[in-house]
Amino acid sequence: MLNVVMQNYIGGPQVRVVSVAEKLLEEGIETVICAPLTAENPLEKYARAHGLEFEGIFMPGIKEFRGFREIVSNLIWILSIPLTVIQVMMIIKRNKIDVVHVNGVLNFQAALAGYICRKKVVWHLMSSMYPSLIISVMMPLVRRIADHVIVIAEGLADYYRLKGDYTVIYEPVDPERFSPAQYKGGVYSVRRSLGLSPSDTVAACVANINPVKGYEHLIVAVSEIVRSVPNFRLLAVGDVPATQRGYYERLLEMRRSLGLEDVFLFLGRRDDIPDILAASDIFVLPSIAEGTPISIIEAMAMGKPIVASRVGAVDEQVIDGVNGFLVEPASPGELAARIVELALDPNLRESMGRASGDLVGKFALEACVRAHKKIYTS
Repeated sequence: MLNVVMQNYIGGPQVRVVSVAEKLLEEGIETVICAPLTAENPLEKYARAHGLEFEGIFMPGIKEFRGFREIVSNLIWILSIPLTVIQVMMIIKRNKIDVVHVNGVLNFQAALAGYICRKKVVWHLMSSMYPSLIISVMMPLVRRIADHVIVIAEGLADYYRLKGDYTVIYEPVDPERFSPAQYKGGVYSVRRSLGLSPSDTVAACVANINPVKGYEHLIVAVSEIVRSVPNFRLLAVGDVPATQRGYYERLLEMRRSLGLEDVFLFLGRRDDIPDILAASDIFVLPSIAEGTPISIIEAMAMGKPIVASRVGAVDEQVIDGVNGFLVEPASPGELAARIVELALDPNLRESMGRASGDLVGKFALEACVRAHKKIYTS
């Protein structure tokens, strides 16, 4: 298999790709992970650490039009398309690839390479962040090239205008790694290492630093929360992609201007996500667009109540009023109110956390691996 992702960092799709590939390797199905080359190549390190091969390609991303710089970047992207296709074709031939699995509706260069090489193409559709025009342009190509289409939630099938010709495979969680009992004894030491006290009410947000994750709305919400919950702390866990340095600097300035330096803690990328979740009381994800984020599923597996935006197919993970609360995107006031409600009611946190644990079964990694294997072997 050649599994191609469009970003070289450790996010939800990348974790899924590596987790599934590692399990399939045990069954004799080999996967080469492919992504754009960057200065640090975190995905290459992550893949190789899990015993997988990695191939890097030149694949600049398309930019939102804001000025001259973005025009130049998008011209480079257009001119790079033939080069990217040729690179992927060479990888297919060099590694004797049977199936090309592309992630993301805009990941057409790798799909074209697979099509030209007469390989089977699996197209994996994930996010709800694209405007209708993009979907209108890309979906005819998806239908023409893909031998099989995967969508990460039933709720996204209409968004991608699919008509029964697809398979739903939920993003997975590994219950062996994300098991609350394993981490219960280390909660206080983790809190102490982060400068938190046992009496603090702690919320965690696990998401790469990106405008689509809605961090600016979360900062505003936290400025409201601390008026009602003085001992509140927010742990923001996520990498800062090279393309988002400016956005991160704006978030830091926003935090400083609101006096939240000791309250809203940016921890960067972490490998101890289960420990962070175990040490937290609430999980929050204020995205303005999503599919079915793995971070929510991981928090559910750790028995946490969830406060998240009602976007994408998040409502297939979070049942409003059962295992958490859904709020409208870009609504810091509503976000703050729901977090305060949970922060002030330990019994509600406990009951919703139990519900998260009860609901997480359908997102198990083994089910995701079996579904991938069935498609690949077909």
